Amino acid sequence: MPGVMSRLTRGRLSALGRAARPLTRGVRYARSFSSQPEAMEFKAETRKLLNIVAKSLYTDKEVFVRELISNASDACEKLRFLQQTGLTDITDSDVPLEISVEADESGRIFTITDTGVGMSREQMIDQLGTIAKSGSLDFVNTAAAGSASADSNIIGQFGVGFYSTFVVADKVQVFSRSADPSLGTGHVWESDGMGSFTVAEADDVSRGTKIVLHLKSDAAEFASQGKVKEAAQKYSSFVSFPLKVKEGGEMQELNKTEALWLKSDTTEDEHTQFFRFLGGTTYGEPLMTLKFSTDAPMSIKSVFYIPKDPPSRWFQKDPEIGVQLHSRRVLVKKHAEGVIPKWLFWLRGVVDCEDMPLNISRESMQDSRLMGKLSNALVRRLLRFLEEQGRKQPENYKTFYNGYSYYLKAGLLDDATSNGGAHKEAIVKLLRFECSQKDQGETVSLAEYLEGIPAAQQNIYYFYASDRGTAMASPYMEFFTKRQRNVLLLTDEVDEFVVNQISDFKGKKMVSIDAADQDFEPLLDAPAEDEASEHKLSAEDKEGFEAWIKGVLEGKIQNVKWSDRLSGSPAVVTSQMSPHMRKMMKGLMAQSGGSNDAFNNLPNTLELNDSHHIVTTMNTIRESNPDVARMAAEQLHDNACIAAGMLEDPRSILTRLNKLLEMCVYQGAGFDYTTGQYTHPPQAPTPEFVVEEIPKKEASSAESKDKPKTD
Repeated sequence: MPGVMSRLTRGRLSALGRAARPLTRGVRYARSFSSQPEAMEFKAETRKLLNIVAKSLYTDKEVFVRELISNASDACEKLRFLQQTGLTDITDSDVPLEISVEADESGRIFTITDTGVGMSREQMIDQLGTIAKSGSLDFVNTAAAGSASADSNIIGQFGVGFYSTFVVADKVQVFSRSADPSLGTGHVWESDGMGSFTVAEADDVSRGTKIVLHLKSDAAEFASQGKVKEAAQKYSSFVSFPLKVKEGGEMQELNKTEALWLKSDTTEDEHTQFFRFLGGTTYGEPLMTLKFSTDAPMSIKSVFYIPKDPPSRWFQKDPEIGVQLHSRRVLVKKHAEGVIPKWLFWLRGVVDCEDMPLNISRESMQDSRLMGKLSNALVRRLLRFLEEQGRKQPENYKTFYNGYSYYLKAGLLDDATSNGGAHKEAIVKLLRFECSQKDQGETVSLAEYLEGIPAAQQNIYYFYASDRGTAMASPYMEFFTKRQRNVLLLTDEVDEFVVNQISDFKGKKMVSIDAADQDFEPLLDAPAEDEASEHKLSAEDKEGFEAWIKGVLEGKIQNVKWSDRLSGSPAVVTSQMSPHMRKMMKGLMAQSGGSNDAFNNLPNTLELNDSHHIVTTMNTIRESNPDVARMAAEQLHDNACIAAGMLEDPRSILTRLNKLLEMCVYQGAGFDYTTGQYTHPPQAPTPEFVVEEIPKKEASSAESKDKPKTD
């Protein structure tokens, strides 16, 4: 440590002073100058750069508050480091290290004060008169040369933060006195940012630095105590030294909340309080908590919370990211876009990177590729944590999944388009689905599904329906129920997009059971042979019936197929695109103003059960009673489309349904459609329903009117 001390004690203190650190407290306001101010010119290139800083560098005016508080924190940190390395003779040694901020609304003045290392006259000229000369960086480099580490708590890097004051002020005064008693009394530096500054001795200045901003008219809001407090809390709630703001005539400490992500030991109650602090509420609890630190690709310390109450899926057009990005405890981004993907917006927490390569305004990272690596590292760790929770605490994970499953599925789709599917495998492991072989409400992962199927099965079967009851009653389930094959039941509107994105899992292909049956592995576990149906169609009957029904349904179907997948249902329809996917795509096309014709006219195949009594009976009457057979064939197709969810508007079949209802009623009354006569006369209505008696002479005509039309 002697080598360090030789650099850091009073003879060298001037070389380690605070670069461009506009700062804060402990300095008593200087009321007079003890010498005439010495006027000096900024260099020509400095004037141009100052103009750029004041007009173009920062996107938010309030960032100057962050910059000044960060500078003040650095000034205090430098002095603390010097004290820890042996410096004992300092100015105002009894004054504690702290930062204070005040505002004078009537005078339109903003003041920030620190009790840190302070500056001498030479340091003011050298550092405040030269943009992009960082005294903090010089301090760190000098300390490192002496084998001492001083950089872990030093914030400043570029030496431009001080000049953000000219974004909001038309005159800036800096009163400062060095902590080294040998460097003399205090001085005042003053400039309007237009090309020159003055430096003069000042009386009654304590150790540290006080910066007084005479605010522009369009920045008068920063003379309000409320606005100052809000900005200070937003950016600098976790600086290492007490940060005070005058409120109600007294100085109140703002940063009492600890930077929990930096603590090695934390309690559940501390996490609850910090979770509420991040959300700006006095209620709510985290369902899950993750603390994470790593040194690759950067030095990261973070804490994440999953709220117990999931966000509403409605009215969330462009939700803000709930994770904050910090660098050395100072807020860089309140909403860490680019680091946390949009689909994780519901996550709360803090990510703090010590060695983050920030741009000069400290509002974003310089290296977008490094930012991508940082994002991937954080997301991978979070997904691995959720996978661990699913194994170790299944009930807690079930609660999480019930509330957040939609966002995981959205994440799978978003990751595929925006990140090349980097997290696909990890997200797929987190998904859960109901299935046909478990009770309602019970779910399985894809890995658990594979554990329960025959080793030779090459597919993972799934079916989309609006609810479990509809799925289990569907004719598409018959083939799989009969063979006791497990089917994943999808009921979320995005599920079909999700399984299409998954495509396969551990070499097993995802296959929808309402697709064509060539992928159903019929020989894998064929059921025991059923008794032969007495009315099963012959090959000749099939050929004739197929040609006939193709003619009846011309334009509605592309092909007719005799299927083995059906047992209790007469027919199903299949298509190249599943019915639900077709519906979703039509909805997307409608939203974008496109035409739905391509989806309306997708060809479908009618698959028939050759032993079902409706089909065999229809075959017997297609020649003897062609009108009824034709009507039945059309209704058979419509019923199959309803089962598949492909009938857009059921009202289109009401006319035919009413006709079929009429036929049932008349047949129930004894009417024989083959002869067009009643097998026995209809019974007269009961007296209470008689309105008027039909005259005898009209009886014959009334009887003819009772006969239904068959056309």
